[in-house]
Amino acid sequence: MARYWKTGRALTAGAALLGALALSGPAQAADRTSIVAYGAHTRARAVSYGANGAVRVCDAYPDHYGVAVRYYRRVGNLQTLSNFNGSCSETTDIQSNPIILFTACVIIDGVDYCASPYQDTGR
Repeated sequence: MARYWKTGRALTAGAALLGALALSGPAQAADRTSIVAYGAHTRARAVSYGANGAVRVCDAYPDHYGVAVRYYRRVGNLQTLSNFNGSCSETTDIQSNPIILFTACVIIDGVDYCASPYQDTGR
């Protein structure tokens, strides 16, 4: 009888642990933001959020300058996404190869002025 009781308790503890793991879901990195201020205004804002599979860059001030985000995925080299139409652009959402580092940039006369240091997404 004691043997059955110990086994039953171990199964109950194991089931509780499995249930807690199932309810916890995948680990989420914290949201991160990178901005570029030029003069008295924020010019470009880049945001990586949720599972950090994508990053979005937005033109934050109507000054006719382009904006960009430079970023690294877990696997791959430096990539750049530019936007010259005064709105927002977003990378493809690839959660299996998340964004790990990124920075916002404003493009003035063909030169990228980027925030420093790169934001670490924790992925």
